[in-house]
Amino acid sequence: MTKQQQFSVFWTVIITLSFLVLGRNALAAGEPRNARQAYSGSNMTCLIGNDFYAVHFTAIQEGREKGETTNFAKYCQEVPRVGVTYLSIDLLDRDVRKTPVALRVIREEFSEEGGRPPQELGVLKEIPAKLYPNGTADISVDIKQPGHYALVATIGSEAISEDDRLRIPFTVAVEGAAKVNWLGRITGFIVFTFFGVMGYIGWRTYRAYRPKGGVSVGAEA
Repeated sequence: MTKQQQFSVFWTVIITLSFLVLGRNALAAGEPRNARQAYSGSNMTCLIGNDFYAVHFTAIQEGREKGETTNFAKYCQEVPRVGVTYLSIDLLDRDVRKTPVALRVIREEFSEEGGRPPQELGVLKEIPAKLYPNGTADISVDIKQPGHYALVATIGSEAISEDDRLRIPFTVAVEGAAKVNWLGRITGFIVFTFFGVMGYIGWRTYRAYRPKGGVSVGAEA
């Protein structure tokens, strides 16, 4: 095999592997089961928090998913369809259970321009501040339009700062909500290609300086 043929084969393998990696990751990010972020019972992993508070968030809708035994399906932050949705948060901090908590469900709009915070479009439903001694605060809302929403929990009867408000964003009936991280894919491709090139250069260097006929350097009589 000539040097040109070896070079062509090398880059064919590198490019093929890179596209396979990128394509697999892109497909996985768009799969409904990934977007659903499902969990079962105590295996819930939808943990949301800020610098001061942390909660487990659950979105529940009527309907049975494969492998579940009830007529209610649980979701994390990507709800698959519109309709009556039950939103629940488990207060992990026991001190918060002795503090009034207000709940508010809002509809939001995201700007295409990066760096801008979401804009509130309106309030769908709210519950005044009250105590939740059992540690679970919930609210039901009839969501009629696909889009971006948020459950805002205000800790304390009078919020002192934004740290007292815990915003939990979620989407409803939004296709492809789990967006592909193309920056990460491109970075991975560059790193993969870099090490591939370095490996090829090392292999070519070894081939160039390898003693001919299997005779080691300094082995001459």
